[in-house]
Amino acid sequence: MNKKGVTILELLISITLISIVILLLIKVIFSLDKINNDKTYASNDEISRTELIKNIESDFLKLKLEGLEIRKEENTTIKFYYENAYKELKIAKNKITYNNETKTLESSGATYDLCPSYEYISLDDNYYLIKINIPVLINNENTRVEDDINLTYIGLKKENNNYPLNYVCP
Repeated sequence: MNKKGVTILELLISITLISIVILLLIKVIFSLDKINNDKTYASNDEISRTELIKNIESDFLKLKLEGLEIRKEENTTIKFYYENAYKELKIAKNKITYNNETKTLESSGATYDLCPSYEYISLDDNYYLIKINIPVLINNENTRVEDDINLTYIGLKKENNNYPLNYVCP
């Protein structure tokens, strides 16, 4: 630097350095925003799954679950038979529909596994347990079982029940 002021070269170097710092800050801000959006979507997905589980298990109790059928075609359909009606749970890659209410996954890379697991467990002479698990995959891996949709029902064996004893996804 000379005694008369700043040279053009020094001014250009300063502007270049400031521009680089500003670009890096903008990149950090955008990546933080993306992380925040992913967490928001994950939270929204979790709330949707919780509402879905609550609605289905509430129907199990209020409408008296009497049987079920699982069909795997392009998507998977679980038909729940109640005393005087039936309701379908339709599972697609990125959405799930029950009772005409659709919940779509918003999280990046999240999909439903189209092969749910099903178990009929005899607890004793009077009771049985039904467990249905619909895995939520992140980038095609089930990394957090806490995110899965788990449905359970305990029933009396003396009731007229029509449940498969097992289910293997085709």
